[in-house]
Amino acid sequence: MNALTCGHLRLHFEKNPIAAFFPLLQKGFRVEIDTGNLQKILCRICDIEPGDVRARIQTVFLNGKPVDDMETAFVEDGDCLALSAAMPGLVGATMRSGGVLAGLRHSISHRPSHTASNERGGLLSIKLFNLLIKEFGPRFLRQGILVGLDELRSLLTSILEVDRGNCKTAKLNDHMINADALAEMDWPQGPGLILLEVTFGPSPDTASPGFDSAGNVG
Repeated sequence: MNALTCGHLRLHFEKNPIAAFFPLLQKGFRVEIDTGNLQKILCRICDIEPGDVRARIQTVFLNGKPVDDMETAFVEDGDCLALSAAMPGLVGATMRSGGVLAGLRHSISHRPSHTASNERGGLLSIKLFNLLIKEFGPRFLRQGILVGLDELRSLLTSILEVDRGNCKTAKLNDHMINADALAEMDWPQGPGLILLEVTFGPSPDTASPGFDSAGNVG
């Protein structure tokens, strides 16, 4: 766990509340990174194959510069990454990674680097846009994201005030806590981060006998 992290919160919802996470996922969150190129890092974090990364993530900005090849883009501690599916119109076609019109924005494109990331890794800020919020948001949440305490307060307020009963389990630093106590939690002030993991669907301990948590025959 990163030195700035002040806690680990795991939430499980019976019904998918991903829409409540849209503002956070679009505004930005952080993840811990290790060495490797951008494609390798995304495959690890999202638990997805390289071909699916290239097919689904079609517009990539690293520190505000369009990226054409994720295999030659190396990230550093403190970098900011924006990910999007294909955007409409001429602008979208021009900004598409490796697209036929990529040459039109050559002067602002990210320059490929063959220098590996800092061996100690670090934190990468990520912002998701349009279809990727719903498609990749749950993947990031399942693996765990780092959020500021102010963002966490706002998120919990929006989720728990509307549908508190949907939060079936909550665990803070390995201690179970009910939704009511979580809603009233007095989080510390300051710039700290909290590691947030979120899963959706039937809990393994509530699944019907003979079926797994996804409803498949065991």
